[in-house]
Amino acid sequence: IIKEIQMTDSNFSGRMAKITGQALNNKDMGKTFARLSNGALIVEGAGSLKGNAVKSMIKLLEQEEQGIIVILEDTKINKNKLLDNYKVLHQNFNLRIDIQAMDNDSLVMFAKKYALEQEYAIDELGVLALYTRISDLQTSEHSVTTKEVKEIVEEAIHHAGRKNMSHFMDILLGKRYDDEDMIILREKDFV
Repeated sequence: IIKEIQMTDSNFSGRMAKITGQALNNKDMGKTFARLSNGALIVEGAGSLKGNAVKSMIKLLEQEEQGIIVILEDTKINKNKLLDNYKVLHQNFNLRIDIQAMDNDSLVMFAKKYALEQEYAIDELGVLALYTRISDLQTSEHSVTTKEVKEIVEEAIHHAGRKNMSHFMDILLGKRYDDEDMIILREKDFV
């Protein structure tokens, strides 16, 4: 978001700071905002902001000469608590973006697309093995990322590229490539 603003807004100075909500509670908000005039402040863990810090921030945001962009980052639950505790934030923050963790179906679709970009296809049993790998990684404490899915596909590509007897037999029997001449990633490549 900040990079897009840097490219499109000539008033943006480019100065940017990232700080945790807990650390911001102990800072002089006026000095912080003055240093970032026409810039941006990203507050990680914003749910830990205390009342005095929120009041100071709101007061400074209402001054039009500041020209500062403030982004509050946190989990959905913590953001909701912060917004419920300090209703005044609704008046000063006019955009909210909630990014959901991708479900297994979305991750598999991403993996298939990524494999196609690498000129590989995934057969049906390969897709099932991919679902299993993703499900094994996905826990209540950990959401699988697209980066991890790319790594899984790259491992499968590496495995499919190894020269062995089954590799040779697939080439002889015409099982290595699909109709569009893409190398097929099979179940054994994902295990």
